[in-house]
Amino acid sequence: MNDVRRDGEFEPSDRLLADTDLVPAGGPRRLGDDPLLRLFAVNWLIGAAVAVVLVTVVLVTDTAHLRSLIMRSSEPWIGLILLVFGFLVTMCSVAIATAVMLLPKDDDDDGPGGGMKLEVLKMPAPAPRLEPVPVRVTPSRSRRR
Repeated sequence: MNDVRRDGEFEPSDRLLADTDLVPAGGPRRLGDDPLLRLFAVNWLIGAAVAVVLVTVVLVTDTAHLRSLIMRSSEPWIGLILLVFGFLVTMCSVAIATAVMLLPKDDDDDGPGGGMKLEVLKMPAPAPRLEPVPVRVTPSRSRRR
């Protein structure tokens, strides 16, 4: 073996690099190894399936005469691609956002007693009621300027 290494090369004998998560122990990571990526991929596929179903329903029922408009076009594939792409972006985004918002909240790092403590804002004590007091005004003899 050559003892000279180029910068950026990794050898398993490097203890500092071998102990970190930079290089997984079992080789390269797959999609199934990362739960967040798996969550995104599954929900993207769900959103894509819903989008295809909705585009099919819109075209079959000729909602807002979209099918007629697309078929009368000189290049109907452009309208069809735009319709499918719009539904894909929308439905995949909805599916992924819903999945992320429904994730359970992680309270493990908050210490004993659970999650954040919300302090109830206390209203300040009402000020005493003000009562008018008569003030005697006497005219002054000289005006100041």
